[in-house]
Amino acid sequence: MWMGENEGMDVLERIRRGYRAVGPGAPRDVLAMFHQEQADAPEWVVDDYVRVVPACAVVAMDLFARALPSHWEVIGVDLRQWTFSTRRGRLVAAGRFRTRPRGAWEVVPLPFIHIWSVGGADDVRGVLDYLAGIEVKRRSDVPSHRGWGLRRRVA
Repeated sequence: MWMGENEGMDVLERIRRGYRAVGPGAPRDVLAMFHQEQADAPEWVVDDYVRVVPACAVVAMDLFARALPSHWEVIGVDLRQWTFSTRRGRLVAAGRFRTRPRGAWEVVPLPFIHIWSVGGADDVRGVLDYLAGIEVKRRSDVPSHRGWGLRRRVA
């Protein structure tokens, strides 16, 4: 847990810093995107509209690396669109991931569109990866009728 550096920062700045830190960047900023640097960090799940599974230890990696084969890695992000609607509490972030197979030098751009749900001044509720068809959200926001027949994630 790292305190201080991200404390008191507004939610949009937390998210923007997290995008800049993806790849060989700052792990504190990637953790801060989903409030994982806090002592009482919320529980996150990944909903692919077929099943709901617990998110991995670094929630942002479910969002950034889930659409890639396991032998590929995200080495950076190029943000192309950043639009926030205060009325709806929605942030649309779009751009391209810079990806490559592990051990290779050739970089392949992969487009993304993320729609963030923001509640309050500093509260990420969830994010929809529009192109991958998954949603990362707080466990407490999943309706109980979905059933929690959670499957254990195999590492």
